[in-house]
Amino acid sequence: GNCDSNAQRDFPISVPIATQVPHAVGAAAALKFRGEKQAVVVTCGDGATSKGDFLESLNLAGVWQLPVVFVVNNNGWAISVPLHLQTRLTHLSDKSLAAGFESVRVDGGDALAVHGVVREACEKARSGGGPTLVEAITQRLSDHTTADDASRYRTAEDLKQAWMGEPVKRLRDYLTDQNIWDEKKELALQLACEKEVALAVEEYKNLGDLLPEDLYDHLYAELPYGHKVQRNELIARCFLKDQKLDGWGDCDE
Repeated sequence: GNCDSNAQRDFPISVPIATQVPHAVGAAAALKFRGEKQAVVVTCGDGATSKGDFLESLNLAGVWQLPVVFVVNNNGWAISVPLHLQTRLTHLSDKSLAAGFESVRVDGGDALAVHGVVREACEKARSGGGPTLVEAITQRLSDHTTADDASRYRTAEDLKQAWMGEPVKRLRDYLTDQNIWDEKKELALQLACEKEVALAVEEYKNLGDLLPEDLYDHLYAELPYGHKVQRNELIARCFLKDQKLDGWGDCDE
């Protein structure tokens, strides 16, 4: 369900905390086994660094010298838990020491700095130099989710200060100072984005109704037997419902 023709080697977004990290190590191990000069980049938050998945992945990446770059977005909060209640470490980057490979701390609000650090780590990984842990120091500028109310554990003054370093504004101001960007280009970009979104919305509206069996399609190269049974049963139920026949329950179930 996360197929993107522009990013065919990207894994889907991972909702469980830190489970994407061992997946990345596995992918990096496959690259090394095949002799491919590629690197894997995996991102997670500061909360994920407290999970066994993260620590075990670092250890294995260090032992096998895998071509993987761990990027930790340290915004200081694992939902509502501040960093000092997660770890006694001052710097999360130091967690790579136990795994035997280097780490880098970077201003996560500086897009160019992050790009440079991660690019360098990827080049090292591709050339056989092993893994790197990048700790990006950032600020969370909103609630963790729509179910969260950050005002319960953050002061309004702290949030106001955090917005002063908002990364998109910082990048725009820098490019403007370098005479690379201006208001005319800003407006053109906004209009282009609005047009792209409008076209995507119109395309979605014109898709028409989806079939019930679409729930099962495009998930596997070969649909497992149990899923085939469920898919066929769903088609039969919905067909009988359309025919106003009883005995197969409701398609909406």
